[in-house]
Amino acid sequence: MKQQIFSFAIVGFFVWASFAQADMTSSNFIIRWDTVSTGGSDTASSSTYLLNDTVESTTAGTSASASYQLNQGYRVDTQLITFEAVGQDASSGRTATTLSGTTVTTSTTGLSVNDLIVVIQDEGVSQISAIGRISSIGSGVVTVDAWKTSGTTPTIDGSGDKVYLLSGTSVALGNLSSSTVSTAIIGFEVTAVNDNGYVVQIFEDGALRSGASDIDDVSDGAVTAGSEEYGGISSDTSISTSTFDTADTGITTTYQDIASESTASFESRNFITLKTSINASTTSGSYSQTISLIASANF
Repeated sequence: MKQQIFSFAIVGFFVWASFAQADMTSSNFIIRWDTVSTGGSDTASSSTYLLNDTVESTTAGTSASASYQLNQGYRVDTQLITFEAVGQDASSGRTATTLSGTTVTTSTTGLSVNDLIVVIQDEGVSQISAIGRISSIGSGVVTVDAWKTSGTTPTIDGSGDKVYLLSGTSVALGNLSSSTVSTAIIGFEVTAVNDNGYVVQIFEDGALRSGASDIDDVSDGAVTAGSEEYGGISSDTSISTSTFDTADTGITTTYQDIASESTASFESRNFITLKTSINASTTSGSYSQTISLIASANF
């Protein structure tokens, strides 16, 4: 039986450099700026640009010390988007035995509060997945803030069910055989403060390849065991500009949408499930490619 090892590099692009900000927050909301002013607009826009302006802010300017810099004024250092993309750590897999609400029973070894995790029902071609950020850890249980699914919450009974840490910028699908479909998940989180939301797009640097050999992109909407195919499907089930919402879709060198929101969003999460399979004629080798994810504000 021929076996291949697949590994992927994932690149996340940030719209702006990240700064430490003293925001007013709760579990559901965030206020990045407030001011006492006489006028201005948060929504002035055209088909190409978005303008946020303030008239006669009472305190504005910059002051600094050896360790800190204070930028005073409404929308100083405005960061329209924050974007995090992390891959499934194959070495972190452990059995999930039960799932009740936002709490999953599993080994807590190597997990910390604020980690992103994925829980998977029946790992494989028809798996059902959900991602969440750990809010607390108990004895043999992990609780997340909320689960993001593709419309169906996993049912966990300990048979073929797993929990993985989402961490780092690479995923590995391991050794493949022609009798199974291997999967790996890339999770991502976007905060977009502009009124029209955001879009996340995916593209590749070339085919999934080993030297002169490559794995064919899926073309029939479903990666199937025994067929040489590779593609992905998104947890966002409402994409109108690509087929990633409803079918296994080939990743290309052209930008394709895999998630979007039409309004301002706080910690909006989604994930893409990569799937690959081989047949008896697939050339043995170590296959790899680079996948890029880009989050852009909608104007």
